[in-house]
Amino acid sequence: MQDTIPRTLTAAQAARCRQCPLCRAGPGVPCQAKPAGDHLARYLDAYTAGELSREYIAAVLGELVVIAAHIIVQGSAS
Repeated sequence: MQDTIPRTLTAAQAARCRQCPLCRAGPGVPCQAKPAGDHLARYLDAYTAGELSREYIAAVLGELVVIAAHIIVQGSAS
């Protein structure tokens, strides 16, 4: 018998578990392959759904130089 070990997802992994509302990348698939990253829209969607904290989304936004819906957040869900 094999037991499944429960694990908690990081905030970036939780955001990537959602379909991107901008490019429609599926759950678990990055919006951009190299370097791996996701659209800011995916993070905002996860925040709106209550999966990301206000503090986490503020930290993500604080790292960006340019803010637009099509921006790729580099190195997410690693």
